[in-house]
Amino acid sequence: MSPRPSEIFRNIMRFVRFISGCIGVDAYDPSYRFNTITAFTTGSIIMYMCFTSVTVFKEFKKNWMFLIQAFATTGSVVQGINKLCVGILSARTVSELYLQIENIYLDFEKDHDPRYPKALLNNCSKLKRVLLLVGAIYVIGVCGIILTTVVASIITGHTYLSMHFHLPGLDVNTKLGGWVTLAVHCVCVVIGGTGLYAGDMVIIVYLLQSFVYADFLKFKVDALNTHVNIVQNDKLQYQTSQMLVDIARWHQIFTTFIAKCNDMFFILVSVQVASSALCIVITIFALLTSEWLGGYCYLCILVSNLYLYCVLGTMLESCNDNVMYEMYNISFYDLRAEHQRFVFFMLVKSQQPGVIRLLGVMPLSVSSALQVSECCKLCD
Repeated sequence: MSPRPSEIFRNIMRFVRFISGCIGVDAYDPSYRFNTITAFTTGSIIMYMCFTSVTVFKEFKKNWMFLIQAFATTGSVVQGINKLCVGILSARTVSELYLQIENIYLDFEKDHDPRYPKALLNNCSKLKRVLLLVGAIYVIGVCGIILTTVVASIITGHTYLSMHFHLPGLDVNTKLGGWVTLAVHCVCVVIGGTGLYAGDMVIIVYLLQSFVYADFLKFKVDALNTHVNIVQNDKLQYQTSQMLVDIARWHQIFTTFIAKCNDMFFILVSVQVASSALCIVITIFALLTSEWLGGYCYLCILVSNLYLYCVLGTMLESCNDNVMYEMYNISFYDLRAEHQRFVFFMLVKSQQPGVIRLLGVMPLSVSSALQVSECCKLCD
């Protein structure tokens, strides 16, 4: 017997919650509280900022490019701080939406229409693929940064550092001091990559659920169109009213879900896209004018960060288009006048789709990423 969609979704979420728990921000748990692991993650960020500031102040007079490289990597730290704050401050909303999605899986996987459980299975498969793809990008980027510096240090005998801070009391020019500092850098890179991935998982999990809402609305409209083609009597007219109310209720649930996502994510995506674009320009400049071995892998992470959220925003726009199309696909002329007026109301609501706003101005989409990329080219 094949596993139920809810079981597959729970297995995916176990992995998501494990990664989030590694940095102490399992916001999917309704009883989540600030804990020891969260404090360790916060302390690591504070340590990085303090040590980097002191090191840049000391090294700036010798090599001003050290400041440029440090500023580029600090962009990812800003993203990490942003995601950590969103996870902690929006923990209640995250857990509420998670329970809402889980209940949808539990309710509709038992539906007599086989299209509902099939749509849930397809969405689980899509969610798994996206999470694995993004995870692979982070693994390749983090391992690339670490291996590049470690291998280069072994081959050349000169210690290359992954990050841009020195530890107090250790001289990086000595063999012991250099390798200890590099080891601490590698640990920080792993923690940073895990934290960024955990933050990305939240928006990936929730925005991909928009496909479930759009597919289910299509099924409900198909059922309504089939129903109204039957010769209508008073009993069937009552059923038609109930089906229209169910469609309107489902559309309202969808728009409310997207509105909550926008309230929770608009700062996150704005900081992500803006900082990624700025750091791409700085990183390219640093790579062209100085020696920075880990910068190439770091640049790959920045580019993926820039386009990841914008692709998700475009997918949400596609779902909104599908929802609006299904509203117009209702057999309008087969309905009675009172039902037509009800459909008019739903058509008006579908003209105002919920979107994730970038900087509170433009919708999050690939076209927005292209505009940001064009600005990067001009700056470069």
